[in-house]
Amino acid sequence: MYLGVMRKLFTAAWIVYVVAVGMAVGQQQVPPPANPPQTNEALQVSPDGIATPNQEKARTLAETTYNTWRLSVQRGDETAWRSSTSLSRQMKVRNLIISERGTFPRDFFRSAQNAPQLENFQFVGALSGCSGRTMAATYLGKMQLGDAGAKQNAFVLEFVHENGKWRLDQTRFFDLSRLPGALKRLQARDLSLLREQDGFHPYRSIPVPPPACAKPELIGKIFVDCPGRNIDVHINGVSIHEFDDERRADTISGGLRRGTNTIAYTIKPSANEQDHPSMGIGVFVMPETPGNRPVCVFDHILDATDEARGGNFTFTVTNEHIASMNPQYKGAAPQPLHAVPLKPKKENKR
Repeated sequence: MYLGVMRKLFTAAWIVYVVAVGMAVGQQQVPPPANPPQTNEALQVSPDGIATPNQEKARTLAETTYNTWRLSVQRGDETAWRSSTSLSRQMKVRNLIISERGTFPRDFFRSAQNAPQLENFQFVGALSGCSGRTMAATYLGKMQLGDAGAKQNAFVLEFVHENGKWRLDQTRFFDLSRLPGALKRLQARDLSLLREQDGFHPYRSIPVPPPACAKPELIGKIFVDCPGRNIDVHINGVSIHEFDDERRADTISGGLRRGTNTIAYTIKPSANEQDHPSMGIGVFVMPETPGNRPVCVFDHILDATDEARGGNFTFTVTNEHIASMNPQYKGAAPQPLHAVPLKPKKENKR
């Protein structure tokens, strides 16, 4: 079971859609804007602070901000790019590039993909939060991700109001091909559906920029498969990750180091799912020499009958771990630190 779960984690198809970057930014809490945002004309405010802004103004604001960002990436315009990107996202993407031994921002512009044109999507609606300082705008249209055919997706844009202007923070896609009921309601611009599903919600607060990470000693990634669960992870006190009912891999900000490393995480049921099947967390040192392979240095593997608990752990990256990345390694395979004991394999009875 262990090898199977680890293989699933390592080969999981994961998409990180980078949506904006900038140069070195401050790490202070962003103050409220001096002037209220233009979408502050709420028609309805729910107890959780989510409001329904003027939809035409929200759409104009969203499309102006997104298109400014999109063109800045296409043209490699660093000044416009910084101006149209949230401070938190700037630092997150800077850390991602540095943690993979890249040069920031040069390597971002070299690798940036063309972002979708909103002209190809139908505007569904927008919600605002944080007293009008955050906004989520949802669009609907067909998208082709990877080798699969084009499918109907919800395309959600997340914005924040910082230093007197709106900025794009991130985008999300939701495959609707197996949710005909939700697709029909979105096509009808049913704003009540946006309120019902937190994937369409605006941020409850302005994201705080993470600390700037240093260049890594070892490139590391965390792979998580957590159906029905929400997991918040901190690695070495610098790299922060959140996984919600999904399978995904993240680069570890600042990487891993030879010797002692720390990981702390909490696990709770996801608001999107009631079932809690098997779960896997794996931390890997990634190869930098051609032909070498990743090595797992920490794992937390559970099946559907186990109770998922978080915790604080210290794990060690040894010389044997590094040596075993070479396919020619002849020694005993070093084991990762197991957060929970692995269950013995069941023997086939004849």
